[in-house]
Amino acid sequence: MLFGSVLLGAYAATWLARGRQLTQAARWRFGMAVGMTVAGVMHIVDPTPFLQHLPGWVPAQGPIVLTTGIIEVGLGLAILHPRWRHTAGVLLAAYLVAVFPANIYVAVAGVDVQGQPDGVDPYLRLLVQPMFIWLALWTTREQRLAVPARSPAALR
Repeated sequence: MLFGSVLLGAYAATWLARGRQLTQAARWRFGMAVGMTVAGVMHIVDPTPFLQHLPGWVPAQGPIVLTTGIIEVGLGLAILHPRWRHTAGVLLAAYLVAVFPANIYVAVAGVDVQGQPDGVDPYLRLLVQPMFIWLALWTTREQRLAVPARSPAALR
């Protein structure tokens, strides 16, 4: 699971580089951004494992893998931009839901994916994917400004 390894590595790098200056959400967001960007680049550089996630009946597999790679790079970068962060996070979560059936296919059909362990690992991926979806939403949630409560006397 390259994505998970890169995510954790990027998270750890923010801890080492910035100490306690960043929030947990910012660290995990950076990890998600790096993980998605690396995964997206891998779609383009080495598409074979991603092609293996698609059943034979899916048409235009090459263009689909290329397009999803570009989407992953774009969303990975977009969640770092404060103005686009929330929308990109929602789109990233939707994207992760949309690709979930490919992970189900690999696990259920017992597909041997190049560079990925077999056995129980594809099923573990199914358990971890909802965490990535939650992480995409949690780390990019809108930050609402706290409005001071007015006292009843101030409302008169």
